[in-house]
Amino acid sequence: MIPKKMDTAPEISVLMTVYNEERFLAESIESVLNQTFTDFEFIIVNDGSTDNTENIIKEYMEKDKRIVYIKNEVNKGFENLGKIVNMGLEKCKGRYVARMDADDICYPNRFEIQHNYLEKHPKIFLIGSSVDVIDTKGNKIDEILKKSYPSLLLKYRIAFSNPFVHTSIMFRNEEMSEGVALRYDGKAEYTFFVMLFYYGKKLENIKDVLVKYRINPRGLMSRYGDMTNNKYKEFYEEEDEEKNI
Repeated sequence: MIPKKMDTAPEISVLMTVYNEERFLAESIESVLNQTFTDFEFIIVNDGSTDNTENIIKEYMEKDKRIVYIKNEVNKGFENLGKIVNMGLEKCKGRYVARMDADDICYPNRFEIQHNYLEKHPKIFLIGSSVDVIDTKGNKIDEILKKSYPSLLLKYRIAFSNPFVHTSIMFRNEEMSEGVALRYDGKAEYTFFVMLFYYGKKLENIKDVLVKYRINPRGLMSRYGDMTNNKYKEFYEEEDEEKNI
């Protein structure tokens, strides 16, 4: 049965940005569409992909009317990642926004668990989760287990390191502060979390493992991240010759 296009605002807006991710995109989309919690729209922003990404998206659009497709004709690049995310945020109609990377996989109950948690904790603005770490073949190589530290502790910790796995977050689709629109600035999600703390929002992690986080040798972390002390460096480099530079 093909889900019908929603006439009213959904509970959740799922926001994915993608560039040349044909290898893992279908599996990622499937994991979103097969959630136990079904009241969502799925916004996909294609940043000028030159591979088969667009065709894959359009195939799923024919099957599921919850998908909303946004396309940049020309790639805006990593330096404009915040602007690309904001293009999608402006289209989000849900009460909550779930971020999703195009090479990762959601466990089927992710949205249900996160939605229930935010409903029960109205003072919490954003939550992340624990994740399993997988390689390009989907094999589990590690896990990142988060503890439910108070928001105040995370506020101090973020001065030294990012306490959230970005692909696991869900947050309220509300202003950061009165008159301050919900937005990403710059090219890293780190600044988004810092801004939320600055405006007095409470952010937490929950212990549940809700996402499979993929170490992708051709992904943004491999291209632009500092690999000097990255514990997964060998997995990022294992297909170095295949990177699309």
